[in-house]
Amino acid sequence: MSNSFSARLIITVISLAALTFMGIFSETSLSIVSPHLMEEFNVSAVAVQWLISGFLLLLAVSIPLSPFLVKTISTKLLFKFAVIIFTTGTIMGAFASNFTMLLLGRLIMAVGTGCSLPLLTNIVLEEATPYQRGTLLGIVGLVVNVALTLGPVLGGLIAEYFGWRWVFIFMLPILVISFIMGSAAIKDIRKGEVYHLDVKSFFISSAGLVSFIMGLSYLSTEYGVLLICISFVFLGIFILLQLKIKYPLINIRILKYKMFILGLITVCMPMASILALAFLIPILAQMGLGENAVKASFILLPGTLFSGILAPIMGEKYSKTGVRWLLIPGFIIMSLAMIFLVFVDTTFITILIGYICFMTGAAFCQIPAQTNALNALPQAYNADGTAILNTLHQTSGAAGTAFASVILSYGAKKAYNAGIDNIYIYGVNYGFMLCLVFVLIGLFAALQLKTTLEKENI
Repeated sequence: MSNSFSARLIITVISLAALTFMGIFSETSLSIVSPHLMEEFNVSAVAVQWLISGFLLLLAVSIPLSPFLVKTISTKLLFKFAVIIFTTGTIMGAFASNFTMLLLGRLIMAVGTGCSLPLLTNIVLEEATPYQRGTLLGIVGLVVNVALTLGPVLGGLIAEYFGWRWVFIFMLPILVISFIMGSAAIKDIRKGEVYHLDVKSFFISSAGLVSFIMGLSYLSTEYGVLLICISFVFLGIFILLQLKIKYPLINIRILKYKMFILGLITVCMPMASILALAFLIPILAQMGLGENAVKASFILLPGTLFSGILAPIMGEKYSKTGVRWLLIPGFIIMSLAMIFLVFVDTTFITILIGYICFMTGAAFCQIPAQTNALNALPQAYNADGTAILNTLHQTSGAAGTAFASVILSYGAKKAYNAGIDNIYIYGVNYGFMLCLVFVLIGLFAALQLKTTLEKENI
């Protein structure tokens, strides 16, 4: 690969990663200002978490369209559309006069991210070798983790001194820069394939995803359990339909690759835990420990910063050491961190230490797990594998946040009924136990993984 080509590809990756940066930045920023939003719009914690899980839900719903979009629409045109849509939602969020308008803006932003995120991964898979993918996806991981780092800190500072609306206004210049860079660097990756969109498959997949996340949000009721059962019915119908039609929305036959299946688990479990903690810890710091938004934001800073620095390093290490030497220690570190958070006394310092350890373990897993899962597939299945991975990645994040909010409410209510003074500390501890379960599931899958660097010619 020539230096000029490499430079163009890096600019392409960064311009697309900027939209992911904006999505994550807005999530973590809004998490830290949740108490402000609850007070201004007079809504509950469960309602506010829909600014995060609703974003991730619509993102997950839109991603199954990506094989069709990537194969039929000009890559550069698709990128421009994504930026324009995301910018529209950002402007709506900045000037929202009520909670409904704010939520609608977030959902529109999700559509833009839903177009750009699969496009980013597909470009990396098409233009880089399996040995280079870890490094490029590591750059993406660095960008994302910078967003995770800056989001809570800037969100807290903005809320304290300027007001939460400036969270959205801050993103506009970065969107303009991304648009200019991408328009200059992105080249078309289409291969002239004939591809038709099966509308019925799209609506069935959407209905299943919406039912699942809604069911998790109301899990404590019979209504929630019913919705989850309905979601599995839709999933079954979707799978049967994909096996019969000529142009499946997603080619689910790729699920026969065991390393891809195990890879999905090792990708989704950390994502569910990270976003659950991003929702739980700011509430714990402000409502449980009585800290202001600025100080609460700094509780997340060291862990996310360290994780961001490690992301490209771990992406590069993957091609040298293989996947097991990174994922197994990573999941063990995350497990020990969650055990620490569950059983020690809850103070600002203990939460800070536990979160640093957790995010260190997560950095060992995120990029290598994603790269290994995608490398397990033949080149022809890149778009389908990307669609499945990104859909489940975002769904797991939405599920983690939704589940965490339900568990938090359950724990707080139980503490209130028992006459315990600080109900939020008690409630969040239940959320920490949930994250521990997620991580242990990921560890079990990681123990069975094999490195897939040589799978490109399957």
